[in-house]
Amino acid sequence: MNARTEVRREPAGLGRPAVDPAEWTGADLARDTRWVYTLDAQDIAALRAMVAPVMKKIAGDPNGLLALPREAFEPGSFAPRLADIRHALKDGLGVALLRRLPMEELDPLEAAAIYWGIRRHLGPACSNNPEGDMLGHVTDLGKSIDDPMSRGYQTRATMAYHCDQSTLVGLLCVRTPKSGGISKIASAVAVYNEMLRRDPAAAALLSESFCWTKHGEMDPQELPYYESPIFNFLDEKLCVAFGPTHIKKGHELPGVAPLSAAQKAAIQLARDIAEELHYEMVLERGDMQFLNNLVAMHTRTEYQDWPEPHRRRLLWRLWLVATDIRPSTPYIKQWGVGIKTSATKERIVLDADYAAEVSN
Repeated sequence: MNARTEVRREPAGLGRPAVDPAEWTGADLARDTRWVYTLDAQDIAALRAMVAPVMKKIAGDPNGLLALPREAFEPGSFAPRLADIRHALKDGLGVALLRRLPMEELDPLEAAAIYWGIRRHLGPACSNNPEGDMLGHVTDLGKSIDDPMSRGYQTRATMAYHCDQSTLVGLLCVRTPKSGGISKIASAVAVYNEMLRRDPAAAALLSESFCWTKHGEMDPQELPYYESPIFNFLDEKLCVAFGPTHIKKGHELPGVAPLSAAQKAAIQLARDIAEELHYEMVLERGDMQFLNNLVAMHTRTEYQDWPEPHRRRLLWRLWLVATDIRPSTPYIKQWGVGIKTSATKERIVLDADYAAEVSN
């Protein structure tokens, strides 16, 4: 991975193409794979050495990771690689892939500690859900994607292209499904530029505010939705917030105006362009995908899982809020400290009973 390429970015504004290093197509990523890095023996040794003193401090309790500062995770020879990854996410393509953390050689706590240590060098973490999970579990809990109170990551259904509710998102593949579950990513900058070329009025429409559902993840006195445009121009930078399912459910809430035909068509055009320009990959066990949510969209295809609970697909998700990356959209500001209610208590859960715990 050679992420330290010259940054070429011009001031962005509505109605003109965005010139930004985060603009790419699937063909671009396939042709130049410097954004992919496969961990070698030296890297793995450095990462394990990074967490060796940490493992002693936390004494088997994953929640012990929460209080440890960045300085507790000394990456040694892996430090330049971490700097490259952060540079790529902030001022490059907005995407990075680390392959082959040897999960078969690590117990779950050591793997989580390595992942958490990497995140300490990328940015502050925030809660993934009202339960306070700092390592979100992307796994099928038997929920329906059509349920207004459920979230796509709790199902095995195909998801719409979207940006997560944080500046950066990390996904570590802990277990793979029986089939399917292909990861697809698209440059939100490229989607905007192509949309501007095809239908400038539709691009302008997506710069207006939409109502997004909170999926019931709120205190009782709060409104069940918040407002945010899709295309935001902040400090002369294009900052995208895309969540078609969140928006659809938000505009179906009582008291909220339904989406107009023009709004629906504009959102669908953005979805279609993302599919045209996307890159897809199979995340294997031990792979870590990192995305800048302000410039990259992602999704995954439907998957078939294993019947045995201990084999079922599981990704550990990190949400990071790094305010120096790009200005935060209203979408991200809504979740600036993660998804929290008055009852939320931050935690890290690794055990196999997780699915049963949060579904009850």
